[in-house]
Amino acid sequence: MRLSRRAWTLVAAALVLVLGAGGFATWRYTDLFVPDRLCDGAVATKDVRRILGDGRLEVVQSRLAKDRAEAGGDCVIEAANGADLTLRSHGVRPDDERSPVDPAMSQPDRGPIGAFGNDTGWLMLPAGCRKAAGGATDRFPDRDADVLSADVRHRGKHGLIWQDAPSKETPDQEARTALARLAGDFGAALARSSGCGSDTVPDMHLTAPGPPVAPATDGRLCGLPGVATGGNRQELAERVGDPAAPLQSCWVYVQTLSEPAFGFTATTDTRYPALVATRERLNAPLSAGWRGTGANTTIRVPCGKDDLLLHLTTGRPDLIEPTGATAYTSRLFSSWADAVAAQRGCEPVAPK
Repeated sequence: MRLSRRAWTLVAAALVLVLGAGGFATWRYTDLFVPDRLCDGAVATKDVRRILGDGRLEVVQSRLAKDRAEAGGDCVIEAANGADLTLRSHGVRPDDERSPVDPAMSQPDRGPIGAFGNDTGWLMLPAGCRKAAGGATDRFPDRDADVLSADVRHRGKHGLIWQDAPSKETPDQEARTALARLAGDFGAALARSSGCGSDTVPDMHLTAPGPPVAPATDGRLCGLPGVATGGNRQELAERVGDPAAPLQSCWVYVQTLSEPAFGFTATTDTRYPALVATRERLNAPLSAGWRGTGANTTIRVPCGKDDLLLHLTTGRPDLIEPTGATAYTSRLFSSWADAVAAQRGCEPVAPK
């Protein structure tokens, strides 16, 4: 049977539509033309896909500084499914008012300090990689590097709250590991581009996240005997970080898990103090009877051969007593400081 000219025209039109749709689908949903590394070779495509999923990827922003005097950079990658990844250096991201260590996050147990959730994280850049003066270098003169943030967003979800989101998610250690690799790769690429530090990709292995939120007992907060708020009658819950993590953290909640009422961070890592406090604050004399130095919410105390940094953050000042006094003189802080020191075999910190 011979087809008429009109029939052949319809067949040809159908073929064009099918091939066009196929070509569009190939372009949108496959990676036939995506290189192995993105953002000027800074990050591996396979790690980006572990975070953003399959489909077409587009680098919408890529910048690596070429000058040591302005060691900064960013990388923004969008996926056709609506997800996007942002890697960006910051002069100050975690600061002296908030702890950057959510106990639900996973931390590198070697290499640079940092912390990673499924969709957000941070990592200290290689030593010497700091942005030009004008804020961070003035406030934190002892810090020798800036912070790199890693944030993922998905279409249909609200913007992540950097502090609180990991506490509410089911940990995905594979995704966290991929996000940490991306941050490490980008940091090394930035150092190589600007000549500001080691361009070796750090060897990192992530610790496990802390156990789920559990009921807390005032008088044994964070699993430490004697740690108490000093008369609190509200129902408390807590989340304690993994004991193997370099930055030991514990967050305590009151009634709601939307934001911690207060949180503790303890570490002997020498890189952490300059991240959360100025030199003046760390070296300030404490009240009579206290061991160490510090001010307000951050103190540094000798503990064996190390200096132990104790850092308190609070979203509920009414739980920090006495009212109007510095936070470290409260029963909450002093009982925790002594309990951490005892756990590590050191002398008491607070006066008797």
